[in-house]
Amino acid sequence: MKSTKSSLNAGIGVIGALLIVLSLTSFAAEEPSEFLKGKVHYLDKEGLSLAKKVALAETEFRKSKSDDTFLTGYVFRSRHEIHMGGRWASARPYRVFADENEIKVRRKFRPDDTSESWDSEEGGEPVGLLLLHLISKGKSEIQDAHMIDLNQIFEFEEQPLYWLGEVSNEESFHFLEGAFKAANHRLQRMLLGIICAHDGPKAHDFLRGVIFGDYTREVRKNAIFWLGNLRDEKSLSYLKEVIKKEDDSELKKQAVFAIQLSDEKEAMSELIRIAKTDSDQRIRKNAIFWLGQKASKECVKALKDVIEEEENVELKNQAVFALTQLPKDQSVPMLIDIAKTNKSPEVRKRAIFWLGQTGDERALKFFEDILLKK
Repeated sequence: MKSTKSSLNAGIGVIGALLIVLSLTSFAAEEPSEFLKGKVHYLDKEGLSLAKKVALAETEFRKSKSDDTFLTGYVFRSRHEIHMGGRWASARPYRVFADENEIKVRRKFRPDDTSESWDSEEGGEPVGLLLLHLISKGKSEIQDAHMIDLNQIFEFEEQPLYWLGEVSNEESFHFLEGAFKAANHRLQRMLLGIICAHDGPKAHDFLRGVIFGDYTREVRKNAIFWLGNLRDEKSLSYLKEVIKKEDDSELKKQAVFAIQLSDEKEAMSELIRIAKTDSDQRIRKNAIFWLGQKASKECVKALKDVIEEEENVELKNQAVFALTQLPKDQSVPMLIDIAKTNKSPEVRKRAIFWLGQTGDERALKFFEDILLKK
């Protein structure tokens, strides 16, 4: 009997230990993320939509009777891999706080050190998104947004953070799209880049809708910039549409800049077409400038065509300047040839001026020949 009782106690002990292990395992699954420190509350409730999680965060914040600003944060999958820190990278945490309705993310080096830098590369990796909310006149409004590198540590000592966990890209996209429509111009420009960062096909049509929508010029320009950063066939087709349909020169210039960012082969042909045939002289000058930043045979030929065939002297001179942006082994011989043979005295004069800026021995020889009349 004693042996049976002893065995029973041992069995109970084993079961108890097992329950403790299971309990600890369950707790560990809900353990707070190691990269978030300080005033962090976890609201990653299964079955709740992102909008409901944000509403729950507001409810919890109101219960705390704290200040009028709080943060929410979650994870989505980005088309770019985000790296924060750059040359300042270290194991020390970033301090996150709000100042004048903007999210500030600062390294904790010294009290006066506010340096911050980040870059991105193709990756399609999970990234964090922080949203700053302000409660004003009984309702909550998003004031700012900031993407963060999940490999860093972030400390929240002032405004509390309500962490909402991982969110599907589709749900995040639709939530931010709604926030964009209600946002002021500054926040709209900020959200454009974040919405564009969402991996998936929806960004193209969203950005096109903003470009041709009833928004300020600055917001529309920003949308064109982010469309150019997609660098694919669909984004190029929408940028060509901007050039064709838009009358605003500033927006068309932004589209020219965005086109030259593209990785598509057709982008170079479009840039050349704009430089040669667009009805707006200012846009042609802009396209000619960007052709000068390229070193391809097609670009060089296009610039030479403008110099030789264009009637407008201002455009000819712009093409001469664009040649100076090429490597010297390409530009100097062409500038010498223009200075010697072009029919326009003004264009020859402009080529001579730019040759004088090169400091190249071939240019010095050319000047020597002129001075000595050889």
